[in-house]
Order: sequence, then C-alpha cells, then structure tokens
Amino acid sequence: MKKLYLLLFSLFFVNTSNFSQIANHVVIAEVYPGGGNTGAYYKYDYIVLYNPTTSSINLSSWSIQYAPATDNGTGWRPTDLTGIIQANSYYLIQEGAGTKGGIELPATPNLIDSISISGTGGKIVLVNSTDTLKVLNPIESNNVIDFLGYGSTVNASETKYISAPDNYQSLRRKDNYGNNTYGTNGSGWDSDNNSLDFYKQIVDSSTPPLPVELTSFTASLTENNEFRLSWETQTEINNYGFEIQRQSPSSAIWESIGFMPGYENTKSRHSYYFIDRKVFSIGIYFYRLKQIDLDGSYIFSFITKVELIAPNKFNLNQNYPNPFNPSTVIEYNIPEECFVDIDLFNVAGIKILDIIAKNHTAGNYKILFNGASLASGIYFYRVQAIANGKIFTMSKKMILLR
Repeated sequence: MKKLYLLLFSLFFVNTSNFSQIANHVVIAEVYPGGGNTGAYYKYDYIVLYNPTTSSINLSSWSIQYAPATDNGTGWRPTDLTGIIQANSYYLIQEGAGTKGGIELPATPNLIDSISISGTGGKIVLVNSTDTLKVLNPIESNNVIDFLGYGSTVNASETKYISAPDNYQSLRRKDNYGNNTYGTNGSGWDSDNNSLDFYKQIVDSSTPPLPVELTSFTASLTENNEFRLSWETQTEINNYGFEIQRQSPSSAIWESIGFMPGYENTKSRHSYYFIDRKVFSIGIYFYRLKQIDLDGSYIFSFITKVELIAPNKFNLNQNYPNPFNPSTVIEYNIPEECFVDIDLFNVAGIKILDIIAKNHTAGNYKILFNGASLASGIYFYRVQAIANGKIFTMSKKMILLR
C-alpha cells in the first residue's frame, strides 16, 4: 500500500529539482479498465483521483467523464462527483462490473457509478463541471482539469497516449519524483504527456487502489499549553503506523516525537490523537505524519501548523500532582526574555535546593521535579524572574507524601 491521503504535500528525500513536474491541480492517479474481464483481479472498473495541492477541494460540481477511444465527441458519459478531496489525498470511484470474475475492491469507494470502461482504449477526463462534454479532443474544453488517453486507437490524449493495459493491470500515475512508485511520495507527476506520466502496474493484494486514506489532520493548543494532534483515516491497507514529526520555531529540521501503531488493514474509520507536551518556545510549530507500511515503505502527510503565543504576564502554576511521590511537574510562564531562578525551601524558610537558574526566552515552561532525595513534608518553591531591572517573584506550596 502506499499512504496517507493525507493527506499530503510531502515530497521528501529525493530529487527536489523535479518539483516543477508536480501538478498544481487534482489529477487522475489511476485507471483500472479490466474489471470483471477474463483474468481480472477486481470485478469493478475504477478510477482514482489525487490532490497534490496543499488545500482541500470541493468536488461537488465536478465530474469524471469517459468516452471510447475513437469517439467523435458524442459519446461522453459523466460520473458526477460529490464530497471533498483533502490535500495530498486520494478519491476512489467505483465504476462498472464485468461478468468474468474478480473480487470486491479492498477499500470503500468515495463514489459508486456504473460506467463500463474499455480495457483496449479510451478517454478519461476530469472536468470542473457536470456538463457533458461534446468535443472529440477534451483539450478544447476550458473546464478540463486533467486528461488521460490510452490505447493505440485513441484519437486524443495529452501529447501522446499510453498503451492499453492487460486485464490484470492498471494505469498508474508516477509519484512526485517521476518514479514508478504510486503513492510512495504522492502521485502528482504531470508533464502533460500521458505516455511519460503513467506506467502499468499489475493489480493484486500487494498493490491496492488506495493508500491509507487520511481524511483529516489538525493541531490545536490545549488549556495546558500543549499541542493536540488529531487525525482520522477512512481506510487503511498494510498500515504499520504513524511516526509523528515536528519542526520547531528555532529549527528547520524535522524531528521524530512519537509513534502511533496503525490498524494494518481495515475498511473502518479510525481516529487518532497525540499530545505534544514538549512545547516551550514561542512561535509556529509544524507537524506532519510519516505513514509507514508493513514493508517499510512510507509517505508523508500534508503539513499542519499551530502557533504558541507568548503569555501576557509572568506566572507560576501549582505543581501537579500535589501531593506527589516522588516526582511532580512545575509550570511557569515567561512573557519576555529574562533570567529565571527557581529554588526550593523548607517550612522554616531555608533554601535547600536550586531547581533551575538560567536565561529563558518568552514562553510557557514545565519541568519535572524529582524529590526522591527529600523527606516527606511540606515545601515551598519560588520563582524569580529578572528582566529589564524588574524582579517578578511568586511562591507555591508543595507536599511530598510517601
């Protein structure tokens, strides 16, 4: 399988000089015209769309249209689309079924229609209108978003047709780097030449029509100044899991901050969430998911971002848990760059420990305090922040209870 619908404008680790060949519009990513034919793997024809952009697109007024290879413009058959295709996501359209065999599609289609697509040649067009085409060559229509002509008898195509597949093959668009690895790094390669943009792929259980379908991926700030990442999948195929990656305000490097196992193979909707508690510096944080297949291949989701805004005043929060044994969390808020000193005192007011003493930039901070070396009892922790000749001081009581 290959991945996230995610979701994705994650073009990664390969030759970035080829990025100019990535489409800036929704494309036809795969066509399987052998459904139910002799030797077919699936009983249905199907078409897959892919959105390589960074924005979701409403398909409700769009259509996918098919005409035989030699049609003169009078035989177009439209399938009206519905719903939204998310950024770097896929959209599966189930079409007509043949009578010679094949199995059900392994993923839930976004849309079901009954157009029978010829295995020997044809024209398939994505149109941002539901009006039926009336042209021999779709290039003549202003509403055409993408166009595939296949088979040696086809009378129109993007620059040059790709030859027809066998009944056990599909036509798949190359990935974002022009490689024959559908879904691994998106499926957005578009040189406006059907013979160069598509390749033939044997369809079987190891090459399903859809990657993991990521239908949403969002990040939000919680009341505790932590970031909650939430995502949802419509279907999953060979999904080992998701590595969560973050890019902090002070770094351009993506770092791995966690992992969530997937459900491997499922047609059911599943929701995930992850809490990033190590958020301190003020600024914009970027997040993405690295969806990993069971075979180790992977793809990145689209990127989501969330901003941590500087607090408007100094503050020291109550530690938690409290009472504690032996560890507790201390949180404090710094609105501007300053020197911060946090000390621990006993009930007699005698300082017994320096907890922290260093310069801070503006932000929300938390530290894990370990009281394993202390006796049970009541203690006080005090923060002093020195900025521009002014001193902010606040104290809180904590209880170590063994």
